[in-house]
Amino acid sequence: MRRLRMASITALCIGAAVLAGGCAGENKKAEIPQAEESSALTEENDSDTAMTIEFWHYYNDAQKQHLDQLVKEYNGTLGLERGVAVEAYSQGSIADLTNKIDLVLNGTTNDVEMANIVLAYRDMVVNTVKLHPDRLVELGSVVPEADLAQYNQAYLNEGYIDGKLYILPVAKSTELLLMNQTRLDEFLDANPQYREENMESWEGLERMAEGYFEWTDSMTPGTDGDGRPFIGVDNLANYFVAMNHAMGSDIYHYDESGTMVPDLDKGIIERLFLNYYEPFTKGYYGAKGRYRSDDVKQSYLAGCIGSSSSVLYFPEEVADSQGNMVPVTTGVYQYPVMEGTTPTAIQQGAGVAVFNRSDEENRAALDFIHWLTIDKGFELATSMSYMPVDNNGMTEEQEQQIDDARVLKGIETGLKQSNSYQMVYGFDFENSYDVRTGVDACFSEALSQGRMEFEEYLARGMSMDEAAASMDYGSKAEAFYEQVKTIFEE
Repeated sequence: MRRLRMASITALCIGAAVLAGGCAGENKKAEIPQAEESSALTEENDSDTAMTIEFWHYYNDAQKQHLDQLVKEYNGTLGLERGVAVEAYSQGSIADLTNKIDLVLNGTTNDVEMANIVLAYRDMVVNTVKLHPDRLVELGSVVPEADLAQYNQAYLNEGYIDGKLYILPVAKSTELLLMNQTRLDEFLDANPQYREENMESWEGLERMAEGYFEWTDSMTPGTDGDGRPFIGVDNLANYFVAMNHAMGSDIYHYDESGTMVPDLDKGIIERLFLNYYEPFTKGYYGAKGRYRSDDVKQSYLAGCIGSSSSVLYFPEEVADSQGNMVPVTTGVYQYPVMEGTTPTAIQQGAGVAVFNRSDEENRAALDFIHWLTIDKGFELATSMSYMPVDNNGMTEEQEQQIDDARVLKGIETGLKQSNSYQMVYGFDFENSYDVRTGVDACFSEALSQGRMEFEEYLARGMSMDEAAASMDYGSKAEAFYEQVKTIFEE
């Protein structure tokens, strides 16, 4: 079975950070900034009387507070019973955490011992397995099958590297279609030929976006062609990866020496490009601000494709035609599917890896991980607007614990999607961050230039159809493929 790869953009920064961390001088010991410790030890269970399990992470502010509270609960209950005390340390950022791990692995620190548990992304673990194969615990050989079966298998799959399990999931997000539901309802009421179900496919979404453009254009009869775009995609690299996998392409593979070899399918890349590029040039999709949710807030867009965890920040107010902020409701929908392809979306979010110590310490670390991710997984995940990683779904009681209706919609829709879609994760090769950034920038530039070219044709007096015919979309798609090919080969 083909193993799929996907992770968030933030996660992919790790690959570059790992390499940068290895540049310390040969004889010079590196200084590591002081990590911020959890205040989670209890008087009954302190580090002088219990086996200490150290956990490095990069959570800060509210996320760190939630984790600290859970660690304190563990130390005062199950940990107390078993003589185990967990000490959680925030390393500051993903890059800081990765750099510290790299320094310790390479022996370039001032006698800092590796933590038992680290928050980890796939590309960092792939690099560790490659360079330090005996340092990580192979979890598939020590975690009972019954325990592994409690995890959502789509999330668990990310942790397998060369058929061996090194990462257990902690909390996950995916990408969803987030809408200004108030605006969407206005459009649907005025245009009954369209329905919400049209947004389930990219093809239906494009037809709906065309209708929305024409509807908003008709509101200013004195000005032709000033309709508004319907939606925009926040992360073009995620779209590129998800749609490749949806059409059956793994994008790359590794040869016998472990070198990444591109497997770029010209037809697939051109199709996914035109699927978004063509309606974008016509003004049906759009991008203006730094984030698409900002465009929704300014009513430039009616919706966007973004992270399920970002629903917490989706605007509750948007600007009306006079610039006044008015309240709106939020609609949450599954990621669109290209007709004739496998429903596919990304999964994002760090997992945990265990570094090899004594058998006793390894067992204690795994005991805490099970407690944190399964027994308390709902509390941990929802405190960050993420999805829990177990197979149980949400109970009615748990749903009532989520105060924000938007967050509840995001988690419910994300879980439903995770159980019915092919969930993929991202590049894990050495320079994956550079490749991902290059693809995103290349795609974004093509969209910007394409929209300007289309508007120039309209300014010359061409109709929409005439402008579209002048765009020569086929050659644009071929040029994009060649650019992507160059990015992967560099």
